[in-house]
Amino acid sequence: MKTLTTTALAAIMATGIAGVATAQSATDLVEFDKVVIEPFGTTVEKIEDTDIYTTGGDKIGEIEDVLFTRDGKAMAVSAEVGGFLGIGEKEVVINLDQISRENDRMIVDMTEDEMKALPEWKD
Repeated sequence: MKTLTTTALAAIMATGIAGVATAQSATDLVEFDKVVIEPFGTTVEKIEDTDIYTTGGDKIGEIEDVLFTRDGKAMAVSAEVGGFLGIGEKEVVINLDQISRENDRMIVDMTEDEMKALPEWKD
């Protein structure tokens, strides 16, 4: 969640909301965990910690955070891939257009090795 919080803060700062937050009412503010991620029709909090599967049904990773652009648009996720019991895992960036949702599963059309080759996310 640290990454999301840092990214969310950057988005708020970039859009100038931080400078006028005192002029807004509490109903104008949004929790990023409650933001709906359009391609999936579900919220950030329901996507984070969701397992990622291949099209063949093999679990190959887990979504850690939703990543936003500076203007507050969800564009990618960071995901842990590889390793065993948390040792040797690599956190990578997957663009939202590379992920599909089938019921409660997040699906990528790539192998574990292809996921490991994605750009690394260092928060």
